[in-house]
Amino acid sequence: MDASTPEGATVTTIESQLSGALADLMRAASVRNADDTTIALRRILDLEQQLGVESPKMLRHYLERRSYEKALEFLKSGRTETETPRCAS
Repeated sequence: MDASTPEGATVTTIESQLSGALADLMRAASVRNADDTTIALRRILDLEQQLGVESPKMLRHYLERRSYEKALEFLKSGRTETETPRCAS
């Protein structure tokens, strides 16, 4: 297991938790709930730190740029690692 991944947690588990946290953020933001938004953001940042080097490069790209909606779409879509990120120039 990678040293950056907590014992007992796999990237799949972390990605699943991340997907849930991203969905929570989208819900909280849509109803303008500041407390829930803050909680979800903290959870996302914590999970982002737990992603290992084997995590999808595109996922890390979206998270680093705070493109949370795109990160959630990526996790839900099952897209391949070879795709080019969809970023505005």
